[in-house]
Amino acid sequence: MKVLQVIDTLKVGGAERVLVTLSNLLYRKGVEVSVLILVEDGDLIKELDSNIRVYRLERNRRFEKNKMKIFSEIIKGFDIIHTHLKHNYRYTSIVAKRFKLSSQKFIFHDHSHILGVSKLSKKYIKDFLFKNVLKPPYYIGVSAGNCDWAKSYLKVRKENCYLLENIVEKNKKNKPDIKREGIVIVSNITPIKNLEFAIEIVKKLKEKVTIYGRVIDEGYFKILNNKIKEYKIENQVSFISDCNEVQQELYQFKYALHTSFKETGPLVLIEYLAQSLPFLSFETGQVYTSMGSKIPQFFINNFAVDNWVKKIEEISTVSQKTIKAVYENNFSSEKYIDKCLKIYQDIQNS
Repeated sequence: MKVLQVIDTLKVGGAERVLVTLSNLLYRKGVEVSVLILVEDGDLIKELDSNIRVYRLERNRRFEKNKMKIFSEIIKGFDIIHTHLKHNYRYTSIVAKRFKLSSQKFIFHDHSHILGVSKLSKKYIKDFLFKNVLKPPYYIGVSAGNCDWAKSYLKVRKENCYLLENIVEKNKKNKPDIKREGIVIVSNITPIKNLEFAIEIVKKLKEKVTIYGRVIDEGYFKILNNKIKEYKIENQVSFISDCNEVQQELYQFKYALHTSFKETGPLVLIEYLAQSLPFLSFETGQVYTSMGSKIPQFFINNFAVDNWVKKIEEISTVSQKTIKAVYENNFSSEKYIDKCLKIYQDIQNS
């Protein structure tokens, strides 16, 4: 079985990190896996096993004919084409149809938030084409919500929809034995992450917070900084945008916050668990669906500042031993790769 993992870039992000982790695990399992990068490398390329072959299409425009032809020739050498993120699958599907590629199995791995679209929006037109022309024959979702959407909206056959929940490989580097202090938030700077609410909590607690993440929305970043100035808490809030190995930093902090309105995973909660770091998160995403009943202290269903402050007192009562057990029992690399290989086998035999 020859597997090609496809993505546009390996810049730091959730889907990108999943591709790297999955490719490395497949390689260690003896699978002949390669990676194709459609546009450009990113910082995460350094984390990909150096023995894995990387194809670089270096596409400048989406529909460059010569690049599409090169991509089609690469595809012909593989049994399974595993494409991450919807815009990349659209491109893969267009190439497959244009060059009449039919012997390969094409998988769409969806990492997105399922929020729905208006029929008046450009996004609806793209989704209409995706649903009716470029629909994936095989679908992997990182949450049950993803899979439900694929079955109900895309009309992908039930037996061709697979749930593959995200995992994070634990960073096992030795950490200094220091007193944990302050709050950490790992989140890109974008409105759906609801970071202004996190700032309200920081103001109330009068604790320091360090926010690790790229600035995706400059306007939103300005709003956050204005709020920080308004509250006169500049000395409490730090932003770090250039950290690619955040697990290595988590040992410093007392607990973490995750205030996002909507998530599919999210990977960051698994990173917190991997480093035995207590956290408080809004009840969203597959981690909550799977773990909410096992560690109920770590989740909350509202956005009332006082309720969050009160709940934070509870998370400190959960021992590191308990957190470690939750991670090891539910986010094992071995279970993850075995499940992925079972999906591949089912698809090959279909």
